[in-house]
Amino acid sequence: MLKDTPIALVTGASSGIGEAISRELVKRGWKVIGVARSAEKLAALQKELSDSFLPIICDVSQKSSIAKAAQEVFNKNLCPSLFFLNAGIAGELAIENPDRFDLSHHERMMQVNYFGVLVWIEAFEKECLAKGPTNFIVTSSINAIFAPPTGSAYCASKAAIAKAFESLSLTYFGTNLHFSVVYAGPVDTPGLKGNLPFTWKAEKMGRYMVDFAFSQKGRGDPSLFYRVLCSFLRALPAKYTMKILRKLS
Repeated sequence: MLKDTPIALVTGASSGIGEAISRELVKRGWKVIGVARSAEKLAALQKELSDSFLPIICDVSQKSSIAKAAQEVFNKNLCPSLFFLNAGIAGELAIENPDRFDLSHHERMMQVNYFGVLVWIEAFEKECLAKGPTNFIVTSSINAIFAPPTGSAYCASKAAIAKAFESLSLTYFGTNLHFSVVYAGPVDTPGLKGNLPFTWKAEKMGRYMVDFAFSQKGRGDPSLFYRVLCSFLRALPAKYTMKILRKLS
């Protein structure tokens, strides 16, 4: 790797949006630290991307696992200037049982989708403040804007992390740290439920995310259709909202 090669860290790098982001970054000349739980999938991606991809096995639901991953990065004398904090529970795994409220589902969702993002900031804050400009980008969801049925935990976690990043962007204004939120619409990944219109391919979303990172904007709305639809659904009485949702399902 050349000394001046830019370095990015991508969580959830073994599949879906994270995998697409990793490929897109390597294509543009970046060194990618790919973080995920699946050693097998990470190894396959490293074989494809060669020395431009450094795999690190990590469970973002465990603070100790993230601390270990961060130390591994530091031990290699690396410090990313771009973080795509993309790993999270989504799709079918995020759907709740409508017949029984389960608090543990909420706890698990917040542990991964909220705390599993913020721990990376805690781990790298000091190094990145000293090193130079660093952009932390979190993948939120249009469901942070409109919360559909059987998604209370998922929507709450995505709304919480989006608001945390909005506040962090102001807290660290004028420093080397920049915080951005992308409100992703439906993306064609294995966990996506239903046949929703205007669904993006993971590759398209990966390109969008990388372009967004270079734009230095604080907020990204990939899908204008779902941005408008979600705002509209929030304003409707519940009986009309449910009629529309049944047609989309």
